[in-house]
Amino acid sequence: MRVDGEVGFVLHTTPYRETSLLVDLLTVHHGRIRCVAKGYRKPNKKGISRALFPYTEHQFSWQGRGDLKTLTQADAMYAPVFLESDCLFTGLYVNELFYRLLHEHDPHEYLFQQYKKFLGQLSAGLSEEKQLRDLEMCLLEELGYGLVLDIEAVDGTPLMSDKLYNYIPERGLVECLQQNKIAPGVYQGSDIMAFAAREFDQISVARMAKQLLRSVIDFYLGGQKLHSRELYRQHLMRVEKAVDYPSKDSL
Repeated sequence: MRVDGEVGFVLHTTPYRETSLLVDLLTVHHGRIRCVAKGYRKPNKKGISRALFPYTEHQFSWQGRGDLKTLTQADAMYAPVFLESDCLFTGLYVNELFYRLLHEHDPHEYLFQQYKKFLGQLSAGLSEEKQLRDLEMCLLEELGYGLVLDIEAVDGTPLMSDKLYNYIPERGLVECLQQNKIAPGVYQGSDIMAFAAREFDQISVARMAKQLLRSVIDFYLGGQKLHSRELYRQHLMRVEKAVDYPSKDSL
């Protein structure tokens, strides 16, 4: 099987043997594809190594019959994108999340377009939590794990703004037995309703959205740790030490 000129992005690369790379691509029509990029770590006669740029749209060609394809060509369609500061860590997080959760050879064209749009925002220096939460929600929905945020899972009654709820993956929102105890994993009905309506004006809504989505994503990661989160935490600790005030963790 040979594919030519498929549009996509580099999600993840790993050194392979002495001169090659294992590369995971996110493509429009073929979903996540794993290829071996032979010789991509070996300089040519002019001492220049071939490069694959994350966050940059490419046209890829590959061939092969098995799950591991051979990358035959990779041409950046535009000037390479280099993210900075918080945008860099957000880009690392999103790429790792897609790499961990997306199944191979399972295309999601709408998700691809949302990913491309989000990278455009990051390349412009925009790193807003609302857009990140929207992309996380889109990823879960495309995988069949979409959140149900308008009804209680046990009896199907509409949410009440003054009630407290837990969110149980693969089940949904469940009203808390103890309605007077705020604890991790317990969410106010009014915050859930605002999140479902994409209203992020209140700090409590943004905090709840991050916590709820993190718990659901962690469930589907099945115990896999995201290295990008740890890198971001280390970055925030360095920033806090330098400026002597708490930094905001959006991942």
